Amino acid sequence: MAVGIIAEYNPFHAGHAYQIAQIKKICGGEIVAVMSGNFTQRGEPTILDKWTRARLAVLGGVDLVLELPFVKAVRSAQDFAHGGIQLLESLGVVDVLAFGAEFTDVGKLKLAAAAFAEKNFAEELRRLMLAGTSYAAAVTKILSRVTGLDEKILRQPNTILAIEYLRALPKKILPLLIERRGAAYDDLTLREEFSSASAIRAALCEKSPPWEKIAAQVSTETLQALRTEKFPDEKFLFRPLMTKLLTARADELKKIYGMTEGLEFRILNAATAENFSELIKILIGRRYTASRIRRLLLYFLLDVTAEEIAELDAATCIKVLAFNERGRALIKKISVPIVTKLTKHLNRRDIHVRRRFLEPYQKILLYDVLATDLRGILFEPPRPPQSDFATPPAFIRKD
Repeated sequence: MAVGIIAEYNPFHAGHAYQIAQIKKICGGEIVAVMSGNFTQRGEPTILDKWTRARLAVLGGVDLVLELPFVKAVRSAQDFAHGGIQLLESLGVVDVLAFGAEFTDVGKLKLAAAAFAEKNFAEELRRLMLAGTSYAAAVTKILSRVTGLDEKILRQPNTILAIEYLRALPKKILPLLIERRGAAYDDLTLREEFSSASAIRAALCEKSPPWEKIAAQVSTETLQALRTEKFPDEKFLFRPLMTKLLTARADELKKIYGMTEGLEFRILNAATAENFSELIKILIGRRYTASRIRRLLLYFLLDVTAEEIAELDAATCIKVLAFNERGRALIKKISVPIVTKLTKHLNRRDIHVRRRFLEPYQKILLYDVLATDLRGILFEPPRPPQSDFATPPAFIRKD
């Protein structure tokens, strides 16, 4: 029995290790994680690169780590969940999807998931959004009325994802909900047990990081990576964004994925911002969260169009980042094509000359390459754009 996880591991910490231990206790079998690449679902650069995070996940108990492509990962919660499950289902070897949430009444969560299919759901959602309510807030209001759950519970990111997983999950893959222990997802306080990834990242940004407290939340290997690696800074996105805005045309901007409701004019008018933080503040509003704006700016920088997303949503691409002996045995059971060496599928000429002739799975790989290159300029000095072509999957052998 293989168990799937959809994760970001940003970074891998004690809560993740607890989840894996519970999975092994309940199910046994191999564990395959589908993990975001170099940008998170919220549109932020990951603190450690995808290969380091994948290696640390295998050291932490995962058997096989596959990349959730940029065009699937940097999306709304609904699309993030659908993309992860689509990839796991395509493997043909996953029997269970494990996920965590603070709220563990699966019956209530299934009721919430089923509510999206009700014929009056879309009508009510449209009415609330026309009144100025954001999509997320409107969905929360409707689900609270349908399920009787407090809106505070439904606003928890892990509860939202749990509902989206249940919406997207095919019948042949069973859900396994493991209670999330310790701090909430957005709790920024380092605690004695099971602090959130957000709290760890916040601590790492302090002038003098509290390394002893951080050490209590992560493995020795993760601590070493956090102490030695430089972290990207999204403020460096500002100049390339301003450079593109200098020559941007509204009709071209409108083609970018997520550029709806006149957002192209809102972005053009925000060109007066003096830095990246100010740009985000100018663009957010009642209907536009910071996460949505961050994602939209990434799509703009990488020229991700709505037309391409419609094409790539139906495609899958399985790219291995790290594995152990059990993971290698699991790979042999997968009958669909797997990418282990990028140069067999894509090269720089494809990106710059043959882009429009690529197969859908190659376009998915292309955006992964561009996302890695983009993260590379968020350092001082910037890093050269070769990582995806030069970095093979990590094979972790037991000592």
